[in-house]
Amino acid sequence: MEQKNKYKGIWWMVFFASTAALIAAIIGHWEWLTLILPFQTTAFVKAMDIM
Repeated sequence: MEQKNKYKGIWWMVFFASTAALIAAIIGHWEWLTLILPFQTTAFVKAMDIM
């Protein structure tokens, strides 16, 4: 059985970048801050190798 090379590091970077963007959106009172949530949750799931 072969194992695929998984790029978890990239997904962790996307997760932390989107978390920082979400915090900045909360502090800056950006009205469309919920648009960041799909990126954050997808990156977290991919980094944890759940999906």
